[in-house]
Amino acid sequence: LVTLTRMWLVSKENKNKFQILAYTDSLTGIYNRYGFDESAEKMMDKNPKMHFVAGLLDIDDFKFINNIYGHAYGDKALKSLADSMKAFFPSGALLGRNGGDEFVILLKDYSYDDVKEKLQQFTMAPKTFSYKGKEYPFYISLGYSEYPTFASNRSQLMRCADAALYE
Repeated sequence: LVTLTRMWLVSKENKNKFQILAYTDSLTGIYNRYGFDESAEKMMDKNPKMHFVAGLLDIDDFKFINNIYGHAYGDKALKSLADSMKAFFPSGALLGRNGGDEFVILLKDYSYDDVKEKLQQFTMAPKTFSYKGKEYPFYISLGYSEYPTFASNRSQLMRCADAALYE
């Protein structure tokens, strides 16, 4: 019985670890695309009458950072961006990395006008990564949209934010 109990506890612990890995980006510690999409869908389904703002952002000329400094330093820029997102946005914000250098934010109970200035502040705030003891700046582009004003569901909201990013 003791052995079975131990096996069950170890199995449960491993299941929890695998679930965390399935939903989390291992480099940045924020949601990966799958975890973000699932959490955003649940949040919006629970609060269909609430306003949400989704923002998509990416690092400008990220390929240049990887090619000039190397992928390890590109990773430092990605980690730096995720850390600055965690520090800047409210604790209730959903943060995710879609992959590559693209990140996503979902802000609950905010309108487009509520966050326009805050998102612009985040975009303009200095961001750096360290290379051989020296700090190098990098810049981001950001597009955002609001539910339900510009979109009727989560996937449409993300498409609108994506179009705004590339505008």
